[in-house]
Amino acid sequence: MTNDKLLKTIQAAKLGRRTSLTLGDNKIKELPAEIGELASLMDLDMSRNELETLPSEINNLKKLKRLGLNHQNFTSFPVAICSLKKLGELYLRGNKLTEVPPEIGNLKNLTGLNLRGNRITHLPKEITQLKHLKLLFLDGNPLVEPPLE
Repeated sequence: MTNDKLLKTIQAAKLGRRTSLTLGDNKIKELPAEIGELASLMDLDMSRNELETLPSEINNLKKLKRLGLNHQNFTSFPVAICSLKKLGELYLRGNKLTEVPPEIGNLKNLTGLNLRGNRITHLPKEITQLKHLKLLFLDGNPLVEPPLE
């Protein structure tokens, strides 16, 4: 998907006050800052693209409940998403993540976290603060030890 087409898609979603947007399988390498203008968005699926980072404007998606970032090119956890207080489901399967930041503990409403198939060796103790977490997928990671209590 070209950058122009992506911007037009985001603009149309903004005008239509879309609550869900699926942009998977489009070879997107960079998400434009305009993504932060989708104030009504509750579900964003960007799976199977080529993202390495997220713009800081992702923080503006205050209503976001589900974020799909499976099969990207992330080598570090996109910490910006840890400020999305309403986020309930986070999918980061099949990236190249080596660690999960302590800020994960800020996602108090998280019920599902998929980190399958990454390179994570340790989990931060803050993951134990996720009291609503019901599903945690970690298989396919070279975990050394569980998080501390």
